[in-house]
Amino acid sequence: MSLDPEVLAIVDRLAASEGSTRSAVMERWLRQIVHRAKVSRLEEETASYYSALTPAERDEDAALAGASGDAAVALDFDHRRTTPRRTRRTGKRRRR
Repeated sequence: MSLDPEVLAIVDRLAASEGSTRSAVMERWLRQIVHRAKVSRLEEETASYYSALTPAERDEDAALAGASGDAAVALDFDHRRTTPRRTRRTGKRRRR
């Protein structure tokens, strides 16, 4: 692979500052580009999906979203137990 000398200098500086290699820097950059492309495609497909909904489908989606939101609010994710849990005994069990 051939790179412009200015780009290679940037890669070298970044690799040196991270204590990394050129290959690691380039691989990370390429993975980030692929990830961004996937996110962008997903956003476009999601927008296209919602744009294509009929009025009846939009009403159904709104009803499901409302019900899901209400159900999520009803959940108590941060609830702390008021009674301590029983702890397991450690060690070997006694045979009878």
